[in-house]
Amino acid sequence: MRHDRAGPHTKSDGKAHLVWAPKYRKPVLVGAVTLRVRALLRQMAMKQKLEILEGKVARDHVHRLIAYRPHQRIHTIAQ
Repeated sequence: MRHDRAGPHTKSDGKAHLVWAPKYRKPVLVGAVTLRVRALLRQMAMKQKLEILEGKVARDHVHRLIAYRPHQRIHTIAQ
């Protein structure tokens, strides 16, 4: 399934796979922390107008596949 984003003169399909891990990959993302991380990531995605295509919060890391607009930069999205 394509997620093209159309502008007045362009079409784009920018996607990025982002992975975050705590220091030393300690298994700290469990229980209530998992729910809070999910809520925060969704909130940040809505604020930056990103679309989360896939995501998973594991015990020691977080995966996100996002679709972004062409004027957005990956380094600012990851911050």
